[in-house]
Amino acid sequence: MSDDAELREVLLSHQRRYPRLQIQDLVKLVFQNEFAGGHMIADPQSSLERLREECRALADNQGDEEPSDVFVNIGNGLCRLQLAAIGGTGIHLTTVNQFFVNTARMRRGNLASFKRKLGVLRDCCQRGQLPHSAADLEAFLSAYRAQGYPAISHSAVYRDHYKPAYRVVDSAYRDHFALFCRVDALFESQGTVCVAIDNPSAGESALAALLSRVYDSNLLAISPGPGKAGQPQ
Repeated sequence: MSDDAELREVLLSHQRRYPRLQIQDLVKLVFQNEFAGGHMIADPQSSLERLREECRALADNQGDEEPSDVFVNIGNGLCRLQLAAIGGTGIHLTTVNQFFVNTARMRRGNLASFKRKLGVLRDCCQRGQLPHSAADLEAFLSAYRAQGYPAISHSAVYRDHYKPAYRVVDSAYRDHFALFCRVDALFESQGTVCVAIDNPSAGESALAALLSRVYDSNLLAISPGPGKAGQPQ
């Protein structure tokens, strides 16, 4: 699937999932698809404190509604990690914060690509695939362009109805989320954890690097031996 086709499907799937999406929310979705959260994380500890405060507020205000999916795809190898859905997973907030910080540091995006992606949104409106007119979109984009294409908040309608609380993270954290939950559980019970990765066909080097960036851990080289998948050196 091409990048434009993927983005189109993301836009349409979010409109189905969140039918009260406003133009502002769709532009924010395109922005996050290109720039991730659009944040510069100068102080990870402050980021962690904000995350803790947000999760405390969620716990205080949580009703009886069913928890949402933990991850919602936004395309371009990125997801929204839904804070309201992580309560029963066992994941530590320090780990979630590291997902977010690492993603913000590694995903920059560029303005030319963002403008091209806004063209995909424009085309969806022109085709009637989204419940917003092309004229209304152009009026919004004209004002947005004059501001220099900054990071953008959700609309009041979206915030009031959907209570968004999430962090934009690389999809690799979604793909290995069960492993991160297991590692956090082991940290809880043991204090020190040794993870052995033994699957040459599954990108073990990339996974080891991912774990190392989240937990600030040491990497041990793996050397295949006769009749063995590998031993730490």
